[in-house]
Amino acid sequence: MVQLSHPGRPQRAAARLLLHAAGLAILCMLTSCGKDSSGNNGSGGGGGSSGPSSAREKAARVENFLINYGAWDAAAIDMAKHYDVVVIHPSQGATREIIEQIQKGVDPSDPSDDVVVLGYISIGEDLRTSTVTDDEMRRDPRFRGDGSGPRVDPRGHLPGGGPLDGIPVLGSPSPGGTGFASWYLDDNSIDRDGAADGLPDRNAHFGACFVNAGDPRWFDVVDSMTLDGVDHLAGLREIMTRSTGRGLGCDGVFLDTWDTCGPNGFTNPGSPNSSEFEWTAPGFSAFMARLRRAYPDRVLLQNRGLFFFDPRHPHYKFTTRGIPDLVLFESFRLNSNPNEGINPDFYADNRYNVAPKLMAEANRSDGFRVVSLGYAEGPPGRMSSATLVGGSSQGTDLLLEDIEIAEQENGFRHYLTDASVTLVNDYVRTHANRSDSAPPKWTSTYNSKDSPPAGVPEPRVGIQEVVPGSHSLTVRWDVALDLNRVRYALYLQTTPFDFGSDPRLSGARRIILAPSPGAGYEDGPAPTTYANEATVTGLTSGQVYYLVIRAFDSSAAENEERNRVVLTGTPF
Repeated sequence: MVQLSHPGRPQRAAARLLLHAAGLAILCMLTSCGKDSSGNNGSGGGGGSSGPSSAREKAARVENFLINYGAWDAAAIDMAKHYDVVVIHPSQGATREIIEQIQKGVDPSDPSDDVVVLGYISIGEDLRTSTVTDDEMRRDPRFRGDGSGPRVDPRGHLPGGGPLDGIPVLGSPSPGGTGFASWYLDDNSIDRDGAADGLPDRNAHFGACFVNAGDPRWFDVVDSMTLDGVDHLAGLREIMTRSTGRGLGCDGVFLDTWDTCGPNGFTNPGSPNSSEFEWTAPGFSAFMARLRRAYPDRVLLQNRGLFFFDPRHPHYKFTTRGIPDLVLFESFRLNSNPNEGINPDFYADNRYNVAPKLMAEANRSDGFRVVSLGYAEGPPGRMSSATLVGGSSQGTDLLLEDIEIAEQENGFRHYLTDASVTLVNDYVRTHANRSDSAPPKWTSTYNSKDSPPAGVPEPRVGIQEVVPGSHSLTVRWDVALDLNRVRYALYLQTTPFDFGSDPRLSGARRIILAPSPGAGYEDGPAPTTYANEATVTGLTSGQVYYLVIRAFDSSAAENEERNRVVLTGTPF
């Protein structure tokens, strides 16, 4: 299988992401409304000693995570017990007993080594439809619903996209006809042919119908599906509780196919797999919010959909930040194409444009942990997935560099696998260097060199702007990156700093800042907008203050950089 989709640039939707492809492959082998505040009818969380709330706490601190869409033999189970977070596919033999074994960790009597297990589910494509024709869908009440679908963009056809404010959650009925459930979509036919054909748009490679996740009826569908029912897929309740279907009792879910609601400008009629459904983005965000309300103690991992954390896109105003515990950055550098090495355009955009913006959101007080996934697949003659399990040394340099850049330079927690996502291995866990003796490095969410391939942005170091207020000062700054979570300290005093005699600024007042997005940032990065701002109150009117902002990490050493950028401000 080849992963051709991309989270940041218009080429994204040449195909859907590989993890979704693996999910559909498994489905093809198997097949020819949220709950109350507990979300589980009183059932327990994981099989280990830790409860659901401690699962979320552990996910927030994840150091090692593993994804396996294959079978679980004894060796794979034993290896998974050494991880913090493990993703399984419910349709591939991951029974409740296997999940419990993994959850209990190496020592079943020690809660501290319990493992958080997440189950796969697709929310942006209906995997049930991958082997079902349109006529069969019309005859099946599961796919016919209220007959008001498919639906289209209520704004009209906007190939380049547009604002997402005020969009009716269900969109408009397709002018081409009805007869399908309201959650199916018909925008691609308009983009391709100039007129709606009245049929649900499908993933061109895997056959599943695209879905408007914001349709409340769709939530009810994915909540109630069961493996042994007519759908042959595990739903939210079966995955996360003990009371529905096989009662898998996972600690949370791995939410796939977020790219359905990606920006319209990411594809066009000539794309191998068009996706013109950005109007559903507010609904996708609402789906995530409803999921959190229904399952408040469960771990939620959002796979991709990085445009929700990137102010270059209108999705940022409907960000899901504050809801998922984890966000996955797939193919940050090494993708699953066996015929390609590191795509220079995609990788440069990922590293120099997407990552700084993503980490600015991740490191907010309501942020999330970023995990990343790379593939030991290409280029020919330079890489072998066997290297991950000691069967080869081909590509060792590329793999080690991949770990270094993902973790040390950007702050992700990485995993490497093969194209089928079935090669359980310990490569990153045994090769990653998690020691942290270096302070964070400043970069920028604005990049004047963002044309493909993007260049290294000019770092915007330390404090960038001061705005006086009544007995207050609002300070603005950009972003720094580190292996561990980055925080920011403001130093202020009423006399100039003497960096020579006091390089640590120990004589100044030190305030740990709680950043929110800077003024104007949600409208897109610009030379005069910054990712972060905070307001300091209780200051003396008319007094000149000298201010420095320094970045420090959350390691045990709290490594702090020592920039000497100073601005002044005078409250009124």
